[in-house]
Amino acid sequence: MTNSSKKRAFFIIFLIVATELIGFGLIIPVLPQLAYQFESSYWLIGLLMSAYSMAQFFAAPLLGRLSDKYGRKPLLIASKIGTVIAYVILANASTYTMFLISRLLDGFTGGNIAIARAYISDITTPENRPKGMAMIGLAFGTGFILGPALGGILYRPGTGHMMAALVAGSFALLALILTIILLEEPKTHRQVSSKKGFFSSYNYLSVPGILLVCGTYFIYMCCFSGFETSFSMFTYSIFQFTEQQNSYLFFYAGICSLFVQGFLVRKAPKNLPLMTMVGLLAVATAFVGMAMAPIWQWLLIWMMFFAIGIGLVNTYLPSILTLETNEDNKGEILGLYEGIGSLSRIIGPLLAYTLVVPIPRVGYGCYAVVLVGTAIGLFYLLNRAKTVSST
Repeated sequence: MTNSSKKRAFFIIFLIVATELIGFGLIIPVLPQLAYQFESSYWLIGLLMSAYSMAQFFAAPLLGRLSDKYGRKPLLIASKIGTVIAYVILANASTYTMFLISRLLDGFTGGNIAIARAYISDITTPENRPKGMAMIGLAFGTGFILGPALGGILYRPGTGHMMAALVAGSFALLALILTIILLEEPKTHRQVSSKKGFFSSYNYLSVPGILLVCGTYFIYMCCFSGFETSFSMFTYSIFQFTEQQNSYLFFYAGICSLFVQGFLVRKAPKNLPLMTMVGLLAVATAFVGMAMAPIWQWLLIWMMFFAIGIGLVNTYLPSILTLETNEDNKGEILGLYEGIGSLSRIIGPLLAYTLVVPIPRVGYGCYAVVLVGTAIGLFYLLNRAKTVSST
């Protein structure tokens, strides 16, 4: 693949991931309106939010496995078609059931994030792979900014969520068209058996290196998703923030994340275990700082630490995982990785409402302790495995 083809591929993969995350965040600002519109209980609205992650937990490893067998491009096209259809359903949804169907369909086709990671892994070497993964992290940051922003800005009492869904669907359609016309299939040859059970991908967790990385990702994402869910209540409880003030703070966090992913991470050293540990410790430091912040202005400093941490972890942790794969199972294992992340996005908010919301400062302190232990354990075990393999 030529350099120009790689640059084109990076842009298309960026667009695929960003539009997927836009869809995930699109519905967040309109949840109160949906509860009022459909006269639904908060439990049902919570189910609406978790439906995407539950569907992705089942679908991501399967789509990754199919991409190993049939190629990255066909599965990216198929999954993006599902995303476009999900947006169309969302734009026309007039009942709770239609909303739920759109979220489930978007989640089932959300395995394209795992395929995108596998594609980047196919066209990069182990030395420059962190830069490729940083680009996916940049797409994550873009999606998490634009998703809630579009949902809040484009929501209108008359048209409701329709305009936001149509705009996001237009971006997804553009990504689909560019994938069909411009994206090249990586030149890899795969021979993968199709005789596997639905949950067989999770058998890879018996491999110590894969279990270690996926276990770390699960703990990290439980803390991260719990933070996302509880932060607005944390700032309201401690600093009496309004919804508008919270939106500004999230926007600031997103800008910090874009800066970190777009510039700082690309200049970081290539020591994968060390930089992952630094990332986890940065997130832990941010939790301690936020828990102890006497005034809200201190949050601006700690949100920068948080952005640096998630930028490093989202770049280097999947790069470590790719070292445990080969051409026959790369997509499947990265799909497993995304499935584990989806599971944590179901469990994390439940833990947050149990721990952080009742006692916010103590809850964030507990997050920090867990992440410090995880960082030290990951760094020690990875370096121990490296030492054993070299003797």
